[in-house]
Amino acid sequence: MSLPRVSLQALDAFERVARTGSIQAAAAEMGLSISSISHQIARLEDQIGTVLFDRTSRPFVLTREGHQALQHLSKGLHHIRRAADATVISGLLHARSLRIGMIDEFESNVTPALATFLAKEMPKATLSIRNIPSHQATDLLQKGEIDLAVVAESDDAAMGVTRLRLMRDPFVLALPDGHNDAPADIVRGRAQLDFLRFNPNHLIGKQIAAHLARNQIDLPRRLDFDSVQSIMAIIAGGAGWSIITPVGFVRSQRFAQNTQLHPLPLPAFSRRIALVARDTIDIPTREAVATLLRQIMRREIIQPACAAYPWLTEPLDISELSFE
Repeated sequence: MSLPRVSLQALDAFERVARTGSIQAAAAEMGLSISSISHQIARLEDQIGTVLFDRTSRPFVLTREGHQALQHLSKGLHHIRRAADATVISGLLHARSLRIGMIDEFESNVTPALATFLAKEMPKATLSIRNIPSHQATDLLQKGEIDLAVVAESDDAAMGVTRLRLMRDPFVLALPDGHNDAPADIVRGRAQLDFLRFNPNHLIGKQIAAHLARNQIDLPRRLDFDSVQSIMAIIAGGAGWSIITPVGFVRSQRFAQNTQLHPLPLPAFSRRIALVARDTIDIPTREAVATLLRQIMRREIIQPACAAYPWLTEPLDISELSFE
């Protein structure tokens, strides 16, 4: 009997839904949309000719055939995941030195996880990881001061630099917990809360200001800050509101209990987190770091953000792997 052409991603999705009982939770773990996971499961059931889940209950319950399939697949998927991790590591084994610039929004979660992994797996290499503003990355790369950088992507193109999109980070509304004004009224300046801006010299501040201008919104320019943590602290204290992203929210978890996120009551917009590299850095090293970063971002950012706010599962996702 010939085997059906089942994708590994579909099998991965099946195992995660079976373990969590939730398509939403599996989507957050994999950095995919809920509709994508649903499609993968339905296609898998069609290909193997059996129903794997009883969808009339919440959480989802495996059918008898689903239990049998999971029993056979779990060990195989475990070995495949270990092999994939080994492939990531192998791309770094030949690097003698690696200098990475990271946006400071990652300093509490992504950067420590990346540093721990690289220090362990590259014991003989010279390793440097430093915080940098996104707008300085291209200049530092071209001067040869760093080899790779993780940045908030801008529209600027640069010679000798390769770019890989890692993650879409949507802009959302952040309010004090329990605040009752409608989000649309707040954004239009019809509430008593102060608008907390990012520094207008920073890329994120420029992106938010441009989107407000596109929507003909002009808010007082009284308060601006460099740090999302400062903004979140003021929001948690009940003294203001802002437009931030899930990356900033996860970084500022100590203020999360007194803060609420809402979808922005404006046309959706987002920023892209990207890995940029000098063209002279070999492809295996670039791809290894990119793959590792995607794994860390899924675990450290997407999963906790979507667990707190399930509606973020669709807009917050990992980008497909493709260098430009």
